[in-house]
Amino acid sequence: MIAVSTPNFTLDAVFESMADLPVFPKVVHKALQVLDDPKKKISDVSEIIKFDQGLVANILKLTNSAIFGLRQQVTDLDTALALLGNQKIREVLVAGAAMPYLSRPLSGYEMAPEDLWLHSMSCAVVSGVISKRIGFTDSSTLFTTAILHDIGKIVLDIYVGPRLGEVLMISKQRGNSFSEAEWSVLGTDHAVAGAAILTNWDFPPDICRAVRNHHDPDLYIQDRLSACLALSNIMSIQLGFGVGTDGFRYHISPALLKAAGCGQEDYYWCMDHAITSFYEAEKLLNMIMD
Repeated sequence: MIAVSTPNFTLDAVFESMADLPVFPKVVHKALQVLDDPKKKISDVSEIIKFDQGLVANILKLTNSAIFGLRQQVTDLDTALALLGNQKIREVLVAGAAMPYLSRPLSGYEMAPEDLWLHSMSCAVVSGVISKRIGFTDSSTLFTTAILHDIGKIVLDIYVGPRLGEVLMISKQRGNSFSEAEWSVLGTDHAVAGAAILTNWDFPPDICRAVRNHHDPDLYIQDRLSACLALSNIMSIQLGFGVGTDGFRYHISPALLKAAGCGQEDYYWCMDHAITSFYEAEKLLNMIMD
């Protein structure tokens, strides 16, 4: 029998540690609100974010990557936004703002600085492939959710690190996923922590809910956004992109495919096309090394 230690901290302590995270840039939320207002122009977005030099630099890096599909190199914000269009602006805003959070080492998960960023971006790329195949109309929301779905690992890394051996032992001996082992050892998992972070950052409830649900088979089949996020995540894990020790024992059930509106043939099509897309996503690794 495996001896499971009682967690030596409370969930309140976990959530209190979120105070050490910088607040998600307010200018991004303001820019997203502008994009929702039909009376506003793209130039209004530029006026909001142009003074955040770090964000602008990341937006330009992403804009010039193969992920966003521009045919020319751009060196200024106004040109980048004009060429991207409304939907891609949303995606590049969130990705650019998330980059500093997701490009840090997580020793508790045995993840190098590029691992979480690559997994998050690859999950977002898969979400785009899935949206295209199954006709999921709110692809920008799914992209945003995919980028941020593992943000809770940053907080739990503080606790997973010293007890990683116990988490791994339980996962291997019981055949559990890493998320299930987190619950056994820590009393929570990174999905719950991530949803709390995004709530504190004023993200919409549907995004927070999908992040909370993405490792729970009973919950992620309750709504289509959660199902599509879970499917994107598992497919990315199956292809081995930036998963650290968290990258095993995740399976796609018929119930998940049904909830996402994805048939078996659709799944194989998405896997095939995701591989091609990943070759482009891999180029993003160079961004966080600059």
